Amino acid sequence: MSIRFKLILQCLTGLLVWAASCMMGALALATERTLPIGVAEFPPFKYTSPEGKIVGSDTEIVEQVFKRMGYTPSIQMQPWKRVQYSAERGEFAAIYTFTKTPEREKLYFFSDPINIVRDVFFKQKGAALSWQTLDDLKTFRVGVSAGYAYAPIFKYAIERNKFAAVVDEYQAPPELGNLRKLKAGITDVFICEVSVCQYFIQTHAPEFSNLDYIDKSIGDARTFHVGFPKSWVGSEQLAKDFNAELAKFVQQGHRAKIFKKYHIANELTR
Repeated sequence: MSIRFKLILQCLTGLLVWAASCMMGALALATERTLPIGVAEFPPFKYTSPEGKIVGSDTEIVEQVFKRMGYTPSIQMQPWKRVQYSAERGEFAAIYTFTKTPEREKLYFFSDPINIVRDVFFKQKGAALSWQTLDDLKTFRVGVSAGYAYAPIFKYAIERNKFAAVVDEYQAPPELGNLRKLKAGITDVFICEVSVCQYFIQTHAPEFSNLDYIDKSIGDARTFHVGFPKSWVGSEQLAKDFNAELAKFVQQGHRAKIFKKYHIANELTR
């Protein structure tokens, strides 16, 4: 083997090693910048499209803010109970979107508000129901979605056994199961976020054409947030960085455009 050929071979070998090193470095960097994120069905805020893509108003906000931060969000759709369990085990860098409670603040750092939700009671159209206080519903069977954090006034009513029965729904999405129980007469009313159940009624027409809702909020409207599990290393700083980018995102009018796309109107619209 000539000296010239040896030099060429050494150069080629060096180039291959360098290329492999660059590829491994790029792969490691990509992995470092990919964030596993958990979510549960809750349309129109977050849901799976007919094409199998995870979409919704809150999904678009969360995805775009993380991308502006330089991250690639890897979003996984699971039942809400499993999302929380996985997050608390350190398997997710963030989960979205849900209400803030003192119990949850022990486990998560929270983003600034992403959206606002308002709960009402859904019922059969033929039932002339109204209420002023939850005591008015003491003979009712009430459908609820397992694991959801409802307004304190409603949680208090459940703890004090104010209703004839409370029927939990665990299947995903629980709203759909609850609407079917309501239609079948298994429950008398079902507490649901107004935009969410209206979405299911519209997209499953005419299945739920006999259902409507009582236009009276159960407790105050509540803000929806991204939660950053304290079990994830660096979650506090990640939450701070997210909030800083979210503020710019909102100020530039991007959230308002997303709200308009999904027909969402609340006091956060700007």
